[in-house]
Amino acid sequence: MDGVTIGLNNLHYALLTSDEVGTITYSAPVAIPGVITADINPNASNETLFADDGPMETASTLGQITLDLTVADLPLEVQGVLLGHAIVGGVLLRKSSDVPPWVAIGFQSLKSNGKYRFVWLVKGKFAAPEQKGATKSDKLAFQTPSIKGNFVKRDGDDLWQKTTDEDAADYVASMGTAWFSAVEGTADTTPPTIATTVPVNAAVGVAVTSNMVWNFDEAILPSSVNSDNFFVFKDADNSAVAGALTVNAAYTQVTFDPTVNLSAASKYWAAASSSIQDRAGNHLATAKLVSFTTA
Repeated sequence: MDGVTIGLNNLHYALLTSDEVGTITYSAPVAIPGVITADINPNASNETLFADDGPMETASTLGQITLDLTVADLPLEVQGVLLGHAIVGGVLLRKSSDVPPWVAIGFQSLKSNGKYRFVWLVKGKFAAPEQKGATKSDKLAFQTPSIKGNFVKRDGDDLWQKTTDEDAADYVASMGTAWFSAVEGTADTTPPTIATTVPVNAAVGVAVTSNMVWNFDEAILPSSVNSDNFFVFKDADNSAVAGALTVNAAYTQVTFDPTVNLSAASKYWAAASSSIQDRAGNHLATAKLVSFTTA
């Protein structure tokens, strides 16, 4: 007997950042402590065709996959991520317009033979959990939160779950040790870098009609392309330059297009923040400042 599962721990989530054929990526997994139960229901449908007074054909199809999680606690920071809510000044703000992100959920279960089963559900969204409360009584009663998610197959490869057992024939130890480092393959821990900029640092004679361009050595997160992470300002008075940010299809090149022409014979600075992340969630190692002077 291979062993039935008798335990559950190491609950993690990871944001699905790209789901296309050949480009499936996730942010680095984050642990959710205190998992109690994880109930997966694939809701599969199975039908049989009867003909000539007997069964002739059978077919099955995968329906909605539900995951019910019960945990000792569901911190506001985790709720914010899983449900798409903002946290401002330590307060979780729930809005009807909030959209939960696609996430993967991973965990491991101890089997009765002492070996572990490792699981990733690779694409799902969570709904707001029920909020319950009860007064204290003379008998201690723990009130543990639960949250339900609906999971689907990935667009890029039709996969909906990954599972391995420590006692499986092809299992190697590195599979278990790396299971929660990344949903897909080897974890990417290398920070992104800005390979080149246009203009280059300390450039002079730059046309007043020029744009500012940052070229990265790898794809960055779409959410990183914002005015907090990329901006241009004038050296003389530190005034911000108004403009629009665009990014190429590969998310490797960000362009700042000033609303009006730059001032002539003036020095400017272009800043790229260390908050910029690649598709694996690695931050730019250091902020990058580039100066240039217009013609």
